[in-house]
Amino acid sequence: MKRLLALLLFIIPTFCWAQMYIGFRTGYSPLTKISFKPDYKATSFPADRPDYGVIFKYYDDKYAGLQGEVNFTQRGYNIPFKETNQLRHVSNYVEVPLFFQLHLNLSGGLYVHAGAGCYAAFLLSSKQGTDTTGTMVLTDYTLNILRDNRFDYGLIGGGGLSYEFRWGVIQVEARVAYGYGDLYKYVYTGMPQQSKAVVQNFSFSYMYNISKLGKKNKQTGNK
Repeated sequence: MKRLLALLLFIIPTFCWAQMYIGFRTGYSPLTKISFKPDYKATSFPADRPDYGVIFKYYDDKYAGLQGEVNFTQRGYNIPFKETNQLRHVSNYVEVPLFFQLHLNLSGGLYVHAGAGCYAAFLLSSKQGTDTTGTMVLTDYTLNILRDNRFDYGLIGGGGLSYEFRWGVIQVEARVAYGYGDLYKYVYTGMPQQSKAVVQNFSFSYMYNISKLGKKNKQTGNK
């Protein structure tokens, strides 16, 4: 019982200050590269559409907190095909990154932040094609559970700026993700020993501090 009371005394002040932000995020990955072993001479793939998702932040301290997201994102690679052409492979993922984040108030509502953490991703679908006809034509790629890894995971880190207005928070951010899961299973015949993703991403987010809603309701009730 004493331990429970001590825990409550620790938690209650934390939640009294705690700030929770929820919002929407959109981003773009100008560089995705799959690191193959042996070397397939793969070149970077700039995504052909933006990614999007939901974002939340939770700060129980003025300088440190957590940022989590659920995103629909795209990765891919280009490799040489028949000497003069290219083969392109594009994959769509649902991705869940989680950061430990430090932030500092520069002036008024302007903050700078940096964070590091991990991510998990699940492969939804893929397309593949070549430019042998003069244009890159992609068709649906049939996933094989013996050949294709549907799960990916890795480390992620980055930083950015945010500004808190009365009507919400605008945030811009840059990050890099290093995958530890392979795109292909190396035990499958003809697959590379390694096929790990490296992704650069830039994003724009809008969030609202929902902790203010509770304060407004409390003030209204007091009146």
